[in-house]
Amino acid sequence: MKSVISPLAKPIRALRLVTKIGISAAVALGAVLMPVSPASAHHGWPGFQTDRLIYISGTVSSDGVWGNPHSQFDVTLDGNLPADTPDLTIPEQLSDPEDSVRVNAALAYGGPHKELEVIIAPPAWSGRWGLSRALKVGERFQAVGYINRTDDGLFRPVVFWYGDDAVPVNQVLGNELPVRAPLPK
Repeated sequence: MKSVISPLAKPIRALRLVTKIGISAAVALGAVLMPVSPASAHHGWPGFQTDRLIYISGTVSSDGVWGNPHSQFDVTLDGNLPADTPDLTIPEQLSDPEDSVRVNAALAYGGPHKELEVIIAPPAWSGRWGLSRALKVGERFQAVGYINRTDDGLFRPVVFWYGDDAVPVNQVLGNELPVRAPLPK
């Protein structure tokens, strides 16, 4: 028996192929053009202005969220920040001169906000480096880190110090800054 192929079979197969390719291209393009959500914006360092380290100090002003994938809380900034990072203990992991010099030379925050939202590593990570509990409202907080590229009210430290004793906590994977940007002039 001879099979009969409709004269429309080839055009229909071609149309299906073009449709699949079009849908795939639209999904890929949408993924590239879609704005970054706040949840994904803080993952990794590329979303932050890593070309310059910033020093902040103040007091924890919210209970925040303590957990995974990151802990977050607000810090009300001191009214009179020093010009650059005061003399603080650098965590051992960042004691290489290429890193410690940059942390010590970080210029004070000069942005428009009196309060910043701070994102730190989750408790399991921070606990390994010196913070085994949630910070408390009113507790002293100092940090050196980066301002977010799209939300200038969002700060992510590479190192922070907490409490009256200024306990240092490393916030980078490994033993060096994510970017060794030029020193401030």
